[in-house]
Amino acid sequence: MIEIVPAILTNSPDEFKEMLRAAEPYFSRVHLDIADGVFVPNATIKGAEELASMHTPLKITVHLMVSKPEDVLRQWLDADIESLIFHLESTNQMDELINKTKTGGKKVGIAINPDTPTESLMPFVGRADFIHFMTVVPGFYGSEFKEEVLNKIKNFSQKYPDVEISVDGGIDLTTARMAVESGADILIAGSYFFRQGRNMDEALENMKKSIS
Repeated sequence: MIEIVPAILTNSPDEFKEMLRAAEPYFSRVHLDIADGVFVPNATIKGAEELASMHTPLKITVHLMVSKPEDVLRQWLDADIESLIFHLESTNQMDELINKTKTGGKKVGIAINPDTPTESLMPFVGRADFIHFMTVVPGFYGSEFKEEVLNKIKNFSQKYPDVEISVDGGIDLTTARMAVESGADILIAGSYFFRQGRNMDEALENMKKSIS
């Protein structure tokens, strides 16, 4: 069963709440992008503070597009979230991040950017709960889908058939099908749900049909 997850990326606390509420009737999980303006060019809400001020039934995965995520790890371990995603390119302390996050009761995903070779994942494959392939250069809604990443996903999926794969970036009705055919288990879609003025329920049903 392929899981479809909406991605929230915003620098406005009010918009964050609106987007979260919009997703609640249709999804069990949401993907929250956190960017620091250093690791990627733009900056979002800080996230942990905003989450602490509201309640949601959604399970939350936090994607830390930040430089040195070890510097902000503590606040996320204290937050009411299910999973944390760390970029391989953002830290030289991945072992410590994995250990502390798992000890803190959270799941761990490891993300790689489109240009990062999958070989760099090898020391961590057995320890992460899932691998997160970026199919865009991270940081913005609506970035160009990098079709060449699909081969990397396919090769990785064939080599590690038991490892869960999430695919994030430029996911629409066409690219969703391509990602699933390449081995994706989880599809992360941001602008498809939040930037087109679409009816959320209809958009979700159309994506389900596109990958069925």
